[in-house]
Amino acid sequence: MFSIGDMVEYLHDNDAGAGSIGVVSGPSAYEGFPLITFISGPDAGKTYAVNCGALKSLTGEEEQNPAIKEEIAVVEEKPAAKPVKAAPAKKAATKPVPAATPAPAARKKWSKVEVVAMIKEKDVAVERGILCLNKHHQRIPEKSRPYVSYWAEYLTSGKHLTGRHLFNARRTCYFNAKVLVDAANGVI
Repeated sequence: MFSIGDMVEYLHDNDAGAGSIGVVSGPSAYEGFPLITFISGPDAGKTYAVNCGALKSLTGEEEQNPAIKEEIAVVEEKPAAKPVKAAPAKKAATKPVPAATPAPAARKKWSKVEVVAMIKEKDVAVERGILCLNKHHQRIPEKSRPYVSYWAEYLTSGKHLTGRHLFNARRTCYFNAKVLVDAANGVI
């Protein structure tokens, strides 16, 4: 059904349209009730064993609930102004007028769903996420800091995370996805 690391939406019975998005963090003692750590919605930050019947897999864009899709602001780039030509006064005193600089291109605004999906799919995203969390270590829980520091030191030595370290680093990135989103959007 669901494997560890899958992104799911928990559909609440009592409140239509208010779903919580979470990540399968492990199996439970009961059959058909995986352990879900919620990253958004009313259950954000909590971990529950949830019935599989109340979960919807969020594997691709086409299957996502439209309520959780976030609009990305697109800014149209305006054409650069034409350079202004100065009237030559004297031959010795004329200087070329610099052309107007074009407006900077708009940066993509990352959503939490996009960042978590990238972490789920790509090992390189996990490694870059760990380096980012190490840079902003004051924004992550104190208990995670030594692990993130160790992994970042390992990565900066030119090696790659594998096995259990990669699994735990990915999980740490899931739990600290807000910091990664803020860093990607230039907020911090």
